[in-house]
Amino acid sequence: MSAIKPGRNRDTPEAAARRMRHLFPPEEMDIARAWARKATRSHIHHEISHMSIVEWATMKRILPQGLTSMPGPWRWEVVPYLKEIAECLDPTSPIHEIYVMKGAQIGYTVGVLENWIGYSIDQDPGPMMFISADADVAEESVELRVDRMIESAGIRNKVFSQSRQGSGKKTGDTKRKKEFPGGFLIAVGPNSGSKLRSFSIQKLAEDEMDAWPQQVGSADGAGKRAAEGDPHSLARRRLDAFEAVSKTLGGSTPLIRSTSRIEPLFNDGDQRRYFVPCKACGAMQYLRWAQVKYKTDDSGRLIWDSVHYECEACGAEWRNEDKAYFLPRGEWRPTAQAMKPNYRSYHIPSLLSPIGMRSWHSICQEWIDAHDDPNRLRVFTNTVLGETWQERGEAPRWERIMLRREGWSPEVFHFDGQGNPIDYTPPILPEGALLLTLGADVQKDRIECEVVAWGAGRESWSLGYHVLMGETLDLDSPAWRAFSQILAADHGGMSISLALIDSHYQTQTVYGFCENYDTGVLPCMGESHYSKTLKVFQLREVSGRMIRRADIYTDILKIEIYTSLGKGKPDAGPLPRGYCHFPEERGEDYFRMLTAEERIPEKMHNGQTRYIFKKPEGRRNEALDCRVYSLAALYMLAWDVAPVDEDSGAVDWDVFWVACGAPSKGERPAEQG
Repeated sequence: MSAIKPGRNRDTPEAAARRMRHLFPPEEMDIARAWARKATRSHIHHEISHMSIVEWATMKRILPQGLTSMPGPWRWEVVPYLKEIAECLDPTSPIHEIYVMKGAQIGYTVGVLENWIGYSIDQDPGPMMFISADADVAEESVELRVDRMIESAGIRNKVFSQSRQGSGKKTGDTKRKKEFPGGFLIAVGPNSGSKLRSFSIQKLAEDEMDAWPQQVGSADGAGKRAAEGDPHSLARRRLDAFEAVSKTLGGSTPLIRSTSRIEPLFNDGDQRRYFVPCKACGAMQYLRWAQVKYKTDDSGRLIWDSVHYECEACGAEWRNEDKAYFLPRGEWRPTAQAMKPNYRSYHIPSLLSPIGMRSWHSICQEWIDAHDDPNRLRVFTNTVLGETWQERGEAPRWERIMLRREGWSPEVFHFDGQGNPIDYTPPILPEGALLLTLGADVQKDRIECEVVAWGAGRESWSLGYHVLMGETLDLDSPAWRAFSQILAADHGGMSISLALIDSHYQTQTVYGFCENYDTGVLPCMGESHYSKTLKVFQLREVSGRMIRRADIYTDILKIEIYTSLGKGKPDAGPLPRGYCHFPEERGEDYFRMLTAEERIPEKMHNGQTRYIFKKPEGRRNEALDCRVYSLAALYMLAWDVAPVDEDSGAVDWDVFWVACGAPSKGERPAEQG
């Protein structure tokens, strides 16, 4: 067969056009051209298109039972405010950094974080790091949530070791690491500097950032901790090799304003808020707590049907069920200019939580329960409003507290030089006292302790403050003997329910003393720590001992104590919640110690400012420490008796006080603040 010569047996364009006009009428030619253009575009789109993260979640995500209140196929229409955030994580989006300051129960973990991880494994692989509050939480999240997501999405076959060790053991599918073709997911804690520096990554997922430590520390040869820097900054450096295609997602419920990570990151972005329309007038607005309205009855109970949101424009009342109307019609709007390009920030309060999750009714009830309790108000601000808590708790003037002393009789102990009791004057228990706790501070040459009576509303009476002299290293010393007598005493007809003893100084001696008691006496250790919830302590096993130690989050309790000390007695009506009573005999030294510490700003290495409690040189603070431990003991008793909310850690104090013998809430005066 002869070769075809150039130009031979070929139509010129003009000839081809004449033949086509001969074969097809003009109207059919127009239809054919339109079909050809459409087919060509469809083919090209098919060649270069990809499945977006939104499409992937719709097609593949099945929410399993047990981890969500809405199991079944994923539906963006339930949480439409999450859709744009997820779209920013798509590889076609120009956005590189996304930070979300949020409340609780808004679907973020499932709808954004988990979907991004699953999508990365299945459709857009690359090296990825996941950082949570600590290493254990990160691993638990992978084990309990990510593994179930992988199974339910049908992508388990894509997770396997990309190499085989010499022993033949596969290591590509563990709770710390997931390997898949083209990438991996590694879960680490924010306190491991070596792991934060070990990998170059393309994608960084940061969760609960406000619960991270302020600095990453590593132990040197002498056992000292050396600061390595801010964990967020260290993690961000791992993205340098992928700068042009990197993605960072940071999300957190905010905590304390002075130490928050997520709030400054939110403020540096364009501060997007979700605007929704009024059903009556159509005015677009984002939800504010000030517009949520409710009423209570004469007993302080929430009138359920009164709860509504008031439109800022026309005053129309929106009900919780109206979320079905306005959430799908909402839109994100920036309210500021970002500090740099390709950077977005979002704020999601729990007021947006969809029907079937957090309702406005339960939010109003939480607000009523919080009332003037600073710890509950802090959790409400953090987990419902999605805002940081502005710390208060400045020390009140000790002179003013002294002026409130009252004419009731405290207890008085007298001991001989060996710690044996000579005489004892019991206190006259005040009306309303329901239980006793004791806090003790151990020094080298003495033990100082306070016996506190507690009543409903955390009203308190300082029944006795005792200074027991003697060497504290030896359990046979007069100080420990006298202290044993105080623990065993009948304090006006009521025994001590729980005693906490500071173990910071004479650690092993305190442990040995506490082992002599089967129950009711525990060592404790104070630490400056802010908890995301209302839990102010953590029980830990003591190695080599048959006891547990209570680690006390002292800053939270000191703020509550200073707030309570600042409350005066009203001219009429019930006392404010947390009111503190002191006997006339209590001297000036006690009140100086009780208010000794000051809250001062401290500049950290990352440039942020935090407020810490500090004792000025020359002042003593034993009375404050004893009151902190006594209040912590009350919290521990309440946690053991009353129901506790799993999310906020809030104790049902009404149940606790009734269990202690108080009248029910409806039968006692309302607690005013």
